[in-house]
Amino acid sequence: MQQLLTKAKQGDQAALAQIIEYLRVRFVLLAKRRIGEEHCEDIAQEACITILEKLKDDSPEDNFEAWAYQVLRNKIGNYLQSSNLRQKKMVSTEHIDYLEKPAVSEPDPVFKRRLIDCLKKLIKSNRRYARVLNLTHQGYQTEEICQRMAMKSNHLYVVLNRSRKLLNECLDGGA
Repeated sequence: MQQLLTKAKQGDQAALAQIIEYLRVRFVLLAKRRIGEEHCEDIAQEACITILEKLKDDSPEDNFEAWAYQVLRNKIGNYLQSSNLRQKKMVSTEHIDYLEKPAVSEPDPVFKRRLIDCLKKLIKSNRRYARVLNLTHQGYQTEEICQRMAMKSNHLYVVLNRSRKLLNECLDGGA
């Protein structure tokens, strides 16, 4: 393996192909044991691609195989972590007969009046803050608001934070 690695680093494509095939066969078997047959080929190929990309720069001379197997372990770990996240995000409807919207009650008229007054004060004090709040409330995405307002996303977040703070202070009776 060491001779093949040396040749591959010098640019020998046949040696490189032998190394990758050697690793791919073993990677598929290991991945199959860890995650099953469905995605084991994909994980093995991803690990081989990563090894190819990093072969000249990052691969250690003395522990190449250990490094390669660590790359595979990382790919398997990433796969397992992402599949767990996907499973958590999916909603199972097997036991749900129907999806019911929560009951929406009418807002307190006193609070609604105070909110409108505070929004009017915000418009008078800083129209830009009020416009950003309004676009956010209407459901525009960050990129769309940034385009409309000609600002960068970091600045948008600062403006949103400040306008929310002013609105909260007004609602709390401070301004």
